Amino acid sequence: MTAILTHEAVREAAHDAGRALGLPEPVTEAYVRLLRPCLHLCPYDKLPEELRTEDARPVARAAGPAQLPKGVEVPGYVPHILTVDCAALPTGILDIAFPADGHVAVLAEITDQDHGWVLHVPAGTETVERRPTERDPLASVTPFPLYAVPGITTPKYVDTSEIPEAAAYAEGNAERAGLLEELFEKLESLVSVPWRWEIQLGGWSPAWHDPLEDRGDILLVAIPEGAVSDGDCITYVSGTPEEIAECRYADIAFSVEC
Repeated sequence: MTAILTHEAVREAAHDAGRALGLPEPVTEAYVRLLRPCLHLCPYDKLPEELRTEDARPVARAAGPAQLPKGVEVPGYVPHILTVDCAALPTGILDIAFPADGHVAVLAEITDQDHGWVLHVPAGTETVERRPTERDPLASVTPFPLYAVPGITTPKYVDTSEIPEAAAYAEGNAERAGLLEELFEKLESLVSVPWRWEIQLGGWSPAWHDPLEDRGDILLVAIPEGAVSDGDCITYVSGTPEEIAECRYADIAFSVEC
């Protein structure tokens, strides 16, 4: 497959794998329906070769000063992690809502703290520059642009009892259950790309220990600490489907996995 994953390419490869395992087409298709699109945000040098073109357009900026609306107060020690240029995002890819214009700024401590701010700054809003302070752990990080790479994600685990086609196929049959595990492992390998370790907009949460979907939330953005500085923690910014669909970020949730 091409380095840029598309749902159709992954679907075709998944069905090839299902046929090789002898699985009924409806069972394989039930697993394909679990796939969700995302956008990986990468520095230019980590883009797949086919996207490294002269007209490549950044969709976001990491670190550095943040442009915030007048009157918005965020403690000086909280780093500006990311600002997304909403109008620059590729359209028709994500299955979550994102503002059509303006910018979305994310400010958070991406270590072991589980709080932060997500702010939509509509186009034309009067803003003031918020520069990093000495207490800001990213104060020494030079701002850098990020580019979008379409991706596909799978959930971290699958309970076959919750997939009617899979449950009916494997009921009481350990060998068939093993074939379903092989199919899911194949799906995971199909969507595995080097830049999946970068910042991720939308899609399934990559969290291992406490998938936010188990709490009824969906992912807005996942920010690995290593994508903007040094460290191994990942900050997950999530909300209810209604909050994300309506771009209501005031009560957005932050969780950290280290």
